[in-house]
Amino acid sequence: MAQTSRRQEARKIASLGLAAWVLLLPIALVSLGIWQTQRAAETLEHARRSSAELSTTLAQVKNIAASDPTAILTFQGAGEPTSLAALVAVSQIEAALSQADEELEISQIRRPLVWGTIGGAVLAFFGGALGLMAAGISGIRARVSQRQLIASFQRLRSLLPFILATVVIGFSIGVISAALFEAVSMGLWADFTTGSAKLFAVAVVLAVIAAYSAFTALRGLKDVFALFTPEPLVAAGRVIEETEAPELWRFVRSLAGRQHALLPDTIIVGLGQGFFVTESQLRLWPEDRLVTGRSLYLPAAYLDLLDQAEIAAIIGHELAHFSGEDTTYSQQFTPIYAGLWRALAALGRADGGRFVLYPAVKLGFHAMQRFDHAVAHWSRLREFDADRSGSLLATPADAASALIRTGIIAPAVAYVLQRAYAGPDDTGSDDAWPDLVAQTTELVTTNGWSDPMPLLGDRQPHPTDSHPPTIQRISALGVEIGDDLLRRAMRQPEPGARSFADDLFSDWAGLCRLLSKDFIDDARMMRDRRREVLEKVVAGASQETVVYDNVKPMIWTMVIVAMIFAGFGLTVVFLSGQLGLGYDEFAQSLIAAITAFGAVTSLLYAAFLYRNAARPLMVLTPDALLASRLDKPVAWTDVAGYAVYASSRFALRLWLNQDAPVPKKHWRAIYSKIDRRQRIITLGALGIKGVKAADFSALVGRYHEAAYARQELAAAMLHPSRDASADETAGKY
Repeated sequence: MAQTSRRQEARKIASLGLAAWVLLLPIALVSLGIWQTQRAAETLEHARRSSAELSTTLAQVKNIAASDPTAILTFQGAGEPTSLAALVAVSQIEAALSQADEELEISQIRRPLVWGTIGGAVLAFFGGALGLMAAGISGIRARVSQRQLIASFQRLRSLLPFILATVVIGFSIGVISAALFEAVSMGLWADFTTGSAKLFAVAVVLAVIAAYSAFTALRGLKDVFALFTPEPLVAAGRVIEETEAPELWRFVRSLAGRQHALLPDTIIVGLGQGFFVTESQLRLWPEDRLVTGRSLYLPAAYLDLLDQAEIAAIIGHELAHFSGEDTTYSQQFTPIYAGLWRALAALGRADGGRFVLYPAVKLGFHAMQRFDHAVAHWSRLREFDADRSGSLLATPADAASALIRTGIIAPAVAYVLQRAYAGPDDTGSDDAWPDLVAQTTELVTTNGWSDPMPLLGDRQPHPTDSHPPTIQRISALGVEIGDDLLRRAMRQPEPGARSFADDLFSDWAGLCRLLSKDFIDDARMMRDRRREVLEKVVAGASQETVVYDNVKPMIWTMVIVAMIFAGFGLTVVFLSGQLGLGYDEFAQSLIAAITAFGAVTSLLYAAFLYRNAARPLMVLTPDALLASRLDKPVAWTDVAGYAVYASSRFALRLWLNQDAPVPKKHWRAIYSKIDRRQRIITLGALGIKGVKAADFSALVGRYHEAAYARQELAAAMLHPSRDASADETAGKY
């Protein structure tokens, strides 16, 4: 209940945030535009009236000045009447008229900008409202049927880029117009001071940033328009031709015929990723082969540990996805849906301060989230239907046993592959390559299975779709999880017995060794790349670096303070009469003593800093950090994380690992702190001499990463290879 309440509260907050960005912000821009409209109309009318009145007055005063230049004219302004000679009045009226004409021109320039503010905001509002409405309607229709889900999503994916572009363009026009209106308006201020100039510059910069943000945002939206060519899935495995496994193809063809499903165009066998089918493009390594059409993927270790009925139920389940609406679903929806999510996520990460893009990104995520529940609902039903279809090729008990057995096979496969990835046997003979499939079978034969009950809540792995928990799928088959089912699912492989996979493939052992070689070759390549990266990181911090406290600014500050104290004291002593102290010797002595104390204290502190300036603040060695504030070094591998602060005072903060020793600080290190309970070390300083805070943080990071890289390289040297034999693996997977 508490989790449900928290989720509901989180959804409410997210909805309010979305409404604020997509609807309330454009409304606020419209309100600003209306206010700007009123201001623009008032200033335009005032400028026109002033220009007309001043033009009339100027003509009259010029006529008077032509006949009597020295005539004194009295003008009634907003304050007291003003009297001016005719010639002087002409000059001042001409200046006022010039200013009025300038104000009139500014008013005429900024008047169209208000329509840009209002129009852009209205465009953004209607784009956002249309997006919310389209997302809501599409989400509701998507729950009606799987076919309606596909149709609704296709309509939304066609509209969404244009809706997002409308929001971005409208918001950009509104912000740019509003900023330019205010920037131009500052020209009407009578007291255009330095502060006004700064505001003007800020408004112009804001408009430029908005324009640039709009340009980059629209350029980023190109990715959204180009989303609909899905990227190929990537998998590891080998294509199995019918000549290599005629019995496998005959078996799959028989299963497809019995359930009236389409036959796969390609069958692939690999070491991991579970059973799955797809109609998306599939890129296979290590051959870098692009596979198209209907593909069936079979994991080798699972085939070796399942019997014929279980394999039939699983393959039947997968082939069921090639029938009915599942084919359209997998071709037209799943890859594009996943691609659109990836593109929106990339667009969100690329936002990076382009604030005009933010409302569109939030709207895009909201539109996709409206489909999530429908997608999960239909995906769940698709899996239940496929389970029932697969169980018809064997029995519901066989299908339930297959679900449990694949769940307990997964940890053993993961363990063997992880050990092989960490360090396979180094051999150059193809015949001597280890058979990782056989190792998995030997592992479970010798050590048994892990407890299946905690795994029943897990979901079967799949590269594109999510599956319901295993326990729900078994329940939907109408099978009770009892001792008989668990005994069948957890049966031990018979030593030396042939598996059903041996009957399906012409050379099952050779295929398993080939797949193992592919995996180990890739692991070796990845380890080599990893080693190169680690060695490069280590080389970047192979020498020690000495850093000093940046005391020079503080020394000069203390000297200046001492001079101020001394100057004030001398002034009081020698100019006491002028300062009103007369001959009050006590006051003079007290002030002299205080100022002398201040001057001496400042100089002593400056001398203390000068004396310690030659002493290193820290020494960064490849293995540890030596700090003058601490009684012993701190090994880099004892540091879990670090941060450099340079706001009010410079500090290096280190978070230690739980088992790391905590040093003590010297009593003189008043700005440093050791928190033993939280295991945090804070080393305070005035700064780092000749190094900026960001550069010092990067320097510490290089030593920190290099130490862990050196540790990883040393571990690799100590354990260059490991054997996944049964006596080492009991109870570990």
